[in-house]
Amino acid sequence: MKGTWFKAVVFALVMLLGLGVAQKLTFWHYWDGANGQALQALIERYQKDNPGVSIEAVFVPGSELLTKLQTAITARQTPTMAISDLVAMPLLTRSGALAPLDDYIRQGTLNLADYFAGPLVYGVFQGRRYSLPVSASNLGLFWNKNLFRQAGLDPNRPPRNWDELLSFARQIKERTGKWGIELFTQGGEGTTWQTQVYFWGAGAEFLNANNTAPAFNSAQGVRALQFLVDLVQKEKVATVAPWGLFGRGEAAMVMDGSWMTQFFPQQVNFELGAAAFPFAPGGRAATNMGGEQVFIFQSSEAATVRAAWNFIQWFSSTPVQVEWNRNTGFLPVRRSVASDPAYRAWVGNARPLMRPFVDSMAVARPRPPVTRYPQISDIFARYVQEALLGRLSPQDALNRAAQEITPLLR
Repeated sequence: MKGTWFKAVVFALVMLLGLGVAQKLTFWHYWDGANGQALQALIERYQKDNPGVSIEAVFVPGSELLTKLQTAITARQTPTMAISDLVAMPLLTRSGALAPLDDYIRQGTLNLADYFAGPLVYGVFQGRRYSLPVSASNLGLFWNKNLFRQAGLDPNRPPRNWDELLSFARQIKERTGKWGIELFTQGGEGTTWQTQVYFWGAGAEFLNANNTAPAFNSAQGVRALQFLVDLVQKEKVATVAPWGLFGRGEAAMVMDGSWMTQFFPQQVNFELGAAAFPFAPGGRAATNMGGEQVFIFQSSEAATVRAAWNFIQWFSSTPVQVEWNRNTGFLPVRRSVASDPAYRAWVGNARPLMRPFVDSMAVARPRPPVTRYPQISDIFARYVQEALLGRLSPQDALNRAAQEITPLLR
């Protein structure tokens, strides 16, 4: 009995002493420029308010981060925490190196119900959560108001569905000689990322519900690809060409990312409009999204993991995320941020083109969280190109893509 009492006292003392030990955390990321400065400013503020915690932010170029993380996992020399592009999360969650966050979330102050559904899909493996969304971007419609005026269209009225998109594109081509809309036709993830918006807008799914088989070669998927093919081959209001027609004033409409609300105004010499991307009659509003997730690596020191979680919880809080989004131009991952009066006032005053992108987070769809997504995307894009060039019918192109992709999902 005496021995048991003595062990309990020693354990309590160790725990009390451990609470006073300074925690040194490392945080790998690929945010550079203004984004990196915004992160560093927040870290410095956190350290000032939490003098027992030191966080070293380590910049790793985006093209190198996943490889470096995988090497660190193999060598058992991981940082305390890191971010990753959401497409890489399936590889990381299956590595066995990440700390599950479920207990911390349950005991903490974060409300997962406040997050938009799309970004939350990533970071979950076998029913456990290993990451949280911390930034987002998505796709929408930009249009050239000058070309709309020249074509006799209302410059403040974007197309609301595919029928109007086609009608507007025809009128623009007939009256100005410019392309009605620019499509990303150069293959790879850029083509897949944009094409998926058309598929979802037509009611199609990319993969089945449990991500074990292709679903894009459905009747709705064929309808979506046929619409794109018709824009090029039948209506001749779009073309297969290197990217950049819209920016040069040679196309009146384009699907592009929320980040371009900052860059387009600096690059073009015409008046811009932005809106949610139109969808098929009888279809549904949808957009694709990008962004980053943050996670913690397993550690032998429970206090280190706890300290990392405390920072992530603070960084993910609504007030800090409002500041983060304002300083970086990232879109909100939480509803409370998207509806925050101060944030919406900033969008309205400083970045009015971004408003439809913020609102579209409610319908942002996730790309399938599967480990071989990059290979799947390349195959899908290649067959979309074949259809756009008129070499295969939409049905044949999608069936062939499905045939090649199916083994990658087993």
